[in-house]
Amino acid sequence: MASNSALLAVFLLLLSACAAGPESPYNRGVEQYGMGHVERAVKDYRQAARLRPADLRPKFNLAVIYQDEGQLDRAERLYRQIITQDPGFSPAWSNLASIMEKRGRPGEAEKYHLRAVGIEGGGCASTGQYGFFLLRRGRSEEAAKLFERAVKKDPRCANGWFGLGEIAEARGDTRAALLDYDRDSIYDPSDIEAYLRSANILIATGKRKQAEGMLEKADKLGPSSGDVNLRLGVLLFKNGELKRAEKALEMAKKAGAPPALCERELCGVYRELSSRSAGKARAGGGGG
Repeated sequence: MASNSALLAVFLLLLSACAAGPESPYNRGVEQYGMGHVERAVKDYRQAARLRPADLRPKFNLAVIYQDEGQLDRAERLYRQIITQDPGFSPAWSNLASIMEKRGRPGEAEKYHLRAVGIEGGGCASTGQYGFFLLRRGRSEEAAKLFERAVKKDPRCANGWFGLGEIAEARGDTRAALLDYDRDSIYDPSDIEAYLRSANILIATGKRKQAEGMLEKADKLGPSSGDVNLRLGVLLFKNGELKRAEKALEMAKKAGAPPALCERELCGVYRELSSRSAGKARAGGGGG
């Protein structure tokens, strides 16, 4: 998970399908959101919140959507409703902290993070979010202690491993960083950022073939990502795999990567393909 004030959006899918049967508005909202139909999900969550005002899940999921869209006032109102109804709902405190940080109020943000961590219980998501907050404030030693505490409490805490990897990478301990990012990807196989960071380290240390494997994993998770395809195409080109590089770069261009960068790399690929073709033709002609 990236450390840039990431939302606790995981709750959108984890808090699902167990409230009022498969046809409930809440469950429809979860399904619609999972398919990328955000507007329909918002409609269903609103209906679910009206029908079952004591159920905090549709309000929380709705607030996460608003926060993700930058509608911070609406998200904040819902989070405050949630913690009024249930002061022990730690994800709401964590996401409220993210809003305060976004508004340039780090003191309030930290107060809410501490509240979330204090009531989190057996989980580690709020602890991880507080750790990333501390990293952004330049307090890496405090963050490291939090992440270590998180993975000790729950060894499957992907956020904790990612945070430790980020700290190890920053201090130049690439071996530890790779191990931590690997643990993150074991417990959260959908974390593209862990694969990308591992790929960057492997490229920097001359292990381009291993880096290629990391980028391919990231590409499978986000095939429409222009950035991932561009990086994969550049690496394949350097590794001499020209046809695969051409395919990746063409996909990058279609997926919205900077056209000038894509064209520049593609020109290099086409030039090398042409050179190889000419070389084969000369070799064939010489054999007659």
